[in-house]
Amino acid sequence: MKNNLLILLVTLLFIGCKTPEPATSTTTTKEGYTNARNASAKTLESYREAYKMLQQKEYNKADKALENLIKKDPTFVNSYLVLSDLKIKIKDTTQAIANLKKAIEIAPDYDPRAYLSLANIAMQQEDYKEAEKQATKSLEYPKMNQKLRDKAAKIKLDAEFRPQALANPVPFEPINLGENINSNHRDYFPSLTLKNDLVYTVQIGEGQRGQEDLYISKKVDDKWQKSKPIETVNTSDNEGAQSISADGNLLVFTVCNQAGDLGSCDLYYSRRINNRWTKPLNMGPPINTPNWESQPSIAPNSDGLYFVRGGARGTGSKDLYFSSIQEDGRWGTPQKIDELNTPYNESSPSIHPDGNTLYFSSDGHAGMGGFDLFVSRRQADGKWGEPQNLGYPINTPAAEEALAVSLKGDVAYLASNRTGGFGSLDIYSFTLPEAARPTPVTYIQGITRNAVTNDPLSAYVEIIDLKTQKRFTKLTTKKDGEFMVCLPVGEYALNARRPQYAFFSANYNLSETVSLDEAYQLVALLQPLQAANPEKPNLPIVLENVFFNTASAELLPTSKAELDKLKEFLAENKTTKIQLNGHTDNVGKPADNLDLSQRRADAVRQYLIERGVAADRMTTKGFGETKPIQPNDTAANRAKNRRTEFQIL
Repeated sequence: MKNNLLILLVTLLFIGCKTPEPATSTTTTKEGYTNARNASAKTLESYREAYKMLQQKEYNKADKALENLIKKDPTFVNSYLVLSDLKIKIKDTTQAIANLKKAIEIAPDYDPRAYLSLANIAMQQEDYKEAEKQATKSLEYPKMNQKLRDKAAKIKLDAEFRPQALANPVPFEPINLGENINSNHRDYFPSLTLKNDLVYTVQIGEGQRGQEDLYISKKVDDKWQKSKPIETVNTSDNEGAQSISADGNLLVFTVCNQAGDLGSCDLYYSRRINNRWTKPLNMGPPINTPNWESQPSIAPNSDGLYFVRGGARGTGSKDLYFSSIQEDGRWGTPQKIDELNTPYNESSPSIHPDGNTLYFSSDGHAGMGGFDLFVSRRQADGKWGEPQNLGYPINTPAAEEALAVSLKGDVAYLASNRTGGFGSLDIYSFTLPEAARPTPVTYIQGITRNAVTNDPLSAYVEIIDLKTQKRFTKLTTKKDGEFMVCLPVGEYALNARRPQYAFFSANYNLSETVSLDEAYQLVALLQPLQAANPEKPNLPIVLENVFFNTASAELLPTSKAELDKLKEFLAENKTTKIQLNGHTDNVGKPADNLDLSQRRADAVRQYLIERGVAADRMTTKGFGETKPIQPNDTAANRAKNRRTEFQIL
């Protein structure tokens, strides 16, 4: 379908321009042919009559008129070009090709669109070598306008890509999700949470008049439960093209043509509080504009948003945009993702929970036809890498859009109208080929609590990538203390703090993750600075992310983030004094271990002194191997016993 449309658009260009003023007589150019610029008034009049017949779909009359023109002047190149367009319209491809080649034979340098039209026909006939050849010829014209140059370049890309894709198919065995998800209506645009909630769009009726609503289902014991409409979100208007956040508490979706909105389609949001979705609200500027905004994808930790923006009422090409939450909590001005956008259309972004793998659809990159699915990975400089086509038969000459990929990255979901389904579009799952899978990722499901009363409390949580020493994400938990954070495989420091409480420290080494299906459970216990019982000493707090070289008191660079947090804590609580405790495992001589533990505690104290903490606010004590918190029977337990603590005095 796309190829037919492109052929029509290109060939119409031969006749759709304003006809120039006729010359006073028929002459040939120095190249030996005539055209619409130098033809006689009589020839141009006949030419216009034939064109008018073509416009009125009087194909037989137009055919005869053009043939007569060719008999009278076999060198009048425009007759062949318009006749080729007529032959395409009546599906006489053989004669269309013959007329295009005749035009090129007469006037090889007259118009690059003749080559472009031949390239289109060759693509339709799956003659990719010929298509590449003709597209390349058209690109040799230095003065061809950019729009045509883009079309020729796209044909060349497709002609190079498709034979390779067809010769090297990827594994693809889609499985229908069944009657609990799919219906006799259009079921599409799947999105997932970390806990296997599936949200998707259901359209009752076809086309622009179809009513769209959002539905949700949960996977229990590897089976999708009966889906239900999201009642507090759905209205008599259309709600569709949605994204649910990884933690399942934020829903962003598309609403079109609602009174008072900024554009023809705007993005709305709703939050799940106490297991109930709030009344939807327009996201407002700068996300929404008088243009067309749709197809959102929420960043893994809800701190960014990918979406598509087009012209007013969806006109013009559509591009991918990204906006992130700023320090003040507001959305930043959306920016185009230039390295992925093309002169054509990009749609349906879907960011994986790893935060570094983006799936999207495009009809502008090399593909099988229509919209194809692509994957791009974030590079070290923060930009997106070269898009990779997911391959055939995942992509076909039809339109493939809106992919969702599971947390583990091995299963993907898409909508398809393949035979054997329940309706015109059903949602299917399939095993994602290895080359298209995201970075291994897991997540923390945590809660912040009062260490004394065990009551949940709101706290500031920060996660730092120990390899880069950069902050991975930050958040503030609500009154219930609960939070969820996606983490790519790696090693992280987690700190939680709240005024009038000592900060909490945790370490997550996810480099050797065995299972990516379950969350890492965390209870962050924050100790009040004012002890409930003054007679009872405060419990020591382990600095989980302070590290030393083996058998040494030399601090490793990965300790910096944690110790800087301790420095900040002491700066905020200027009257607080602490004792720094050092501990070892039982490997080696007890006396050596005692000495090592003391030197390590002293090293931490010295680090803090050098950064402005008063020396008289800190004492140190080494305990050696005398206070293990685990039996020294495994390497993992011995690592836990090798620790540095601080204790509020």
